[in-house]
Amino acid sequence: MKPITKVTWHDAQDHKDTWASEADMAQWCTTACVIVSVGFLVSKTDRYVTLAADWDDEDKNYGRITKIPTGMVVDIIEWEMH
Repeated sequence: MKPITKVTWHDAQDHKDTWASEADMAQWCTTACVIVSVGFLVSKTDRYVTLAADWDDEDKNYGRITKIPTGMVVDIIEWEMH
């Protein structure tokens, strides 16, 4: 079984409003959209970390798969399942 993994990463983000003031932009541009994803570690390469939320043990299939560019990754913690 693949290790359960917690990945903290910065996501791309759209501003919630169509128009925004310069003051709003000054603050908004300096804050990060931090995401924490937890799942089965499918793959970790120099380009991507891939997690799956589900694992079908009978058919050996992954479900709800997320591929995160490594340049956006802040932290990775792996837990081996026993």
